[in-house]
Amino acid sequence: MRRALVLALVLGAAVAAPARADDPRLSEAAGSRFPDRSYALTLPRPTNLSAADVHVTENGRPVRDLRLTGSAGATARSFGVVLAIDTSGSMRGRPLAAALRATRAFVRHRATGQPIALITFAGEVEVLQDFTTDPAAIERALERVERAPGGSRILDATARSVELIRVAKMATGSAVVLSDGADRRSVTPADDVAAAASAANARIYTVGLRSRSANFGALNLLAARTQGEFSAATSLADLARVYVRLGSQLAHQYTLQYRSTAPPDRRVRVAVSVAGIPGRAELAYKAPPHSTAHTPPFAHSPAETLWLSPGAALAIALVVAVLVVLALFVLLRPRGATLRQRVASYVGERVPEEDVAARRAAMLSDRVRQGAGRSLQKARWWPAFIEKLDIGRVEIAPQKLVAWVAVGTLTLLALLTLATGKPLVAVLALGVPFTARAVLNRRVAKQRKMFVEQLPDNLQVMASAMRAGHSFSGALSVVVADAPEPTRTEMARVVADERMGMPIDTALGSVVRRMNSKDLEQVALVATLQRETGGNTAEVLERVTDTIRERLALRRMVQALTAQGRMSRWVLTALPLVLLGAISILNPGYVEPLYTEPAGQAVLVVAAVMVFSGSVVIGKIVDIKV
Repeated sequence: MRRALVLALVLGAAVAAPARADDPRLSEAAGSRFPDRSYALTLPRPTNLSAADVHVTENGRPVRDLRLTGSAGATARSFGVVLAIDTSGSMRGRPLAAALRATRAFVRHRATGQPIALITFAGEVEVLQDFTTDPAAIERALERVERAPGGSRILDATARSVELIRVAKMATGSAVVLSDGADRRSVTPADDVAAAASAANARIYTVGLRSRSANFGALNLLAARTQGEFSAATSLADLARVYVRLGSQLAHQYTLQYRSTAPPDRRVRVAVSVAGIPGRAELAYKAPPHSTAHTPPFAHSPAETLWLSPGAALAIALVVAVLVVLALFVLLRPRGATLRQRVASYVGERVPEEDVAARRAAMLSDRVRQGAGRSLQKARWWPAFIEKLDIGRVEIAPQKLVAWVAVGTLTLLALLTLATGKPLVAVLALGVPFTARAVLNRRVAKQRKMFVEQLPDNLQVMASAMRAGHSFSGALSVVVADAPEPTRTEMARVVADERMGMPIDTALGSVVRRMNSKDLEQVALVATLQRETGGNTAEVLERVTDTIRERLALRRMVQALTAQGRMSRWVLTALPLVLLGAISILNPGYVEPLYTEPAGQAVLVVAAVMVFSGSVVIGKIVDIKV
C-alpha cells in the first residue's frame, strides 16, 4: 500500500509539475466555460493588484479585456477556506493545542469577509461550522474541538471539505488539512477526492506535523493532485508560522476573467505573470471542438409536446369534424313556421316580406343561441342562472355570456401553458368562471340591497294610496308609477301577475324569493290577511313600514360596528399575498425554494389553506344576520 501511494505521488507530481512556493499559482474557477475563461490567481505574498499589473497570454498571445476581482470586501465570499483538523489519539495534548493556536492565527490573517468552515476528523468526520464570516461563530466552533477516538480519515475529511465548497458554490475554494500521520480507514479513494476537487475548482493545502508515526504520503498526494501545496511543520512552534503564511497567501487571491480567442479543438497554454513577483503561473486546457450535431433552438415544454403529438392532432380533428356536422345539421334542418305565420294563416293576414328577410338575416345567430339554450336548459343551475341575470339587470344574453366566459377560460389556459410551460400553472385559468360568478353575485346583492332600502318609502306610498281609497293592487300600481329601479320592475311583475289572475300574495311571494327580502314577506302576509279577512290595511302597512325602518337602522349600526372586523379580514387575507408578490419581484432568489422545491410547494399549499380558512372564519364572525 505504501509503495503504491509513493508511486501515485511521483506520477501526480510529474503530471502537475507544481511551481515553487514563491511563484504565483493559477487554477480554474467555477463558472468557466469556453470561450469565457475564469481563473483563480493566488499570490505568494500580500500584493495590491490592478488589471494593468497582470499579464495573461494564451499560447504566447496576450488576451484582451481582462477583468480582475480581488479577495477583499464583498468579493471575498467567493474565496472560502475549509480548515480540517486531525483530532485522533496521536494529536492529544500539546499537538492539538498547537493546532488550535495555529488555526486562530490563520483566522486572524484571513481577508475581511472571507468565509471559513471548520471540520474535525478522526474515526468520524464532523462539520463543526459551515461557511461563515462571523469571528464569534468560528471561535465557538474552535472551543468545541476535542480529541476523538479512531484513526485519521484524511481522504474522507478532504472529500467532505470539497463537498462544502461545492454546495456553497464558491468561485474557487481551498481546504487546509492538518494531520500528523498517515490516512487510516478512509472509504473515499484518492482518485475520487482529486476528481471532486477538480470539479469544484478547489485546491487542497496540506500541513504535516512531525511525530513518531508521521507518514505524509496521502498529504503530499492530495496537494499534488489538486494544484495545492504541502507544508511540513518541524515543530509545534513552527506550525503557527505555516498557518500564518497560508492565511496571508489565501487572503490575497484574485479572479481573472476574459474571453478566449483560441481556435476550436486546440490545446491552449495559459501563462500569467504579475508585476513585482518573480516567476509565472501556467495552466493548460483544450478548447472544445465545433459541434456538428444539430441542436434544436429550444426545448419543447411538456404541454407543447402533448399538443404536437399525433394523438392530439387526431383528437382535435375528430372534435372539429363533429362540430362541423352539428353546425350543418342546425343550419340545414327543416324549419317550421313561426308563431306569427301560423296565426296569420287563420286570420288571413299576410306577413310582410321585409320581416321575413330580416328574420332570415338574423337566423344563424338566433338558431345557434337557441340550440345552445336548449342544451343548457337541461342543467339544474340554468334556471337560477337566468334569474340572477334578470335580477342583476345584466343585458347580455345568457348563452352569449356563458360562451364568452368559456372562451376567456380556454384562452387564458392556452396562454398560461405556452408562457410557463407548466400545465399545473394553467389551472389558474379556472379563476375566470369563478370571477364571473363573483361579479354576478355582487350585482345581484347590490340590486337586492337597493330594493330593501327603497321598500319603506314605497310602503309609505302604498299606505297613503290606500287611505285615499285605492285597493291593494291599485296602491301597487301607484308605487309602480313613481318608484325607482329595481322596485319598479319587481312591483310591475306583481301587478302583471295579479292581472293574469294570480293571487296578490302569491305574486308577492315570487318577489320575496327573487329579492330575498324577509321584510317584503310581511307585506305578502298583510295582503293575504286583507284578501281573506279585510281590515285597516293602510294602518297595518304603516306599522310594517316603521318596523322595517327600525330594522334597517339596526342593520346599519351592526354594519358600522363590524366594519373594523371586515377590514381586518381583507387586510389579513391580502397581506401575505402582497408580501409574497413583492418579495418575488424584488428578491426572486429568496423565495425560489418555495416554487421549485417540493417542501416549499407544500408550505405554499398549507399557507394558502390557512389564509383562506382564516378569511372564511372571520367572515362568518362578522356576518351578523338581522
